[in-house]
Amino acid sequence: MHPFRELPKPNNVERVETAGVVVSVSPWPTAQIVQFAAPDVDVPAAVAAAREVARRHGKSTLGWWVAPEFDRYAAALEAEGLANADTPGFEAVENAMVLVGPPPGGGGEAVEAKVVDSFGDYVASSRLASAVFGAPQTPLGELRQRYRELLEAPSQRAIVAKIDGRVVGASFAALGPAGVNLFGGSVDAGARGRGVYRAMVGARWQLAVERGTPALTVQAGRMSMPILERLGFVLVERIRVFVDELGA
Repeated sequence: MHPFRELPKPNNVERVETAGVVVSVSPWPTAQIVQFAAPDVDVPAAVAAAREVARRHGKSTLGWWVAPEFDRYAAALEAEGLANADTPGFEAVENAMVLVGPPPGGGGEAVEAKVVDSFGDYVASSRLASAVFGAPQTPLGELRQRYRELLEAPSQRAIVAKIDGRVVGASFAALGPAGVNLFGGSVDAGARGRGVYRAMVGARWQLAVERGTPALTVQAGRMSMPILERLGFVLVERIRVFVDELGA
């Protein structure tokens, strides 16, 4: 339900507490996530404070992560000009799901899914994910820095899927204290229907088992949710994302 609060913080993410909310500032060109962190929040003051944090860090889009216990703030967010809408990297509704047993089967016979272990695979997976999610391509120099950070991160793994040696799937895993959270699964359009997504889920299940935390959690979008349901994931709750576009 609250991956940006409960999972270990990546080294390249800064969490800024202000006006009863927490803004997670990342280097990625997607919405910076804002979460409620107090039982009673002055929404106009919190929106203004979050916008100031975003501008100070050169960010133009905020995504407010509104779980059901904070639905009472939805109207106030809309009054401040926010909209419950899709934004690159996030959808208007994210579905919190969990799997506590092995997913059925694996990927297609020709699919190889594994933890990223080379810069070339990291670049290819990043390019694929940017194309699938409609996000800007990250410059090569910045990708090199992110790859170094990934290698040093004890709680982060990148997963890649290949067919005939070509990268056709990309995803991430966050290693939590009780399980592994799935992030950012993307599959090349020409490889869909061949078990690529299933193979990446299987690779992350195996990772969870190997570290002694046999459970997977995920915040699924509209495309991945039906696939995950077929793999045995069950819905816990739905979260709404309210988008704040700050402009130039």
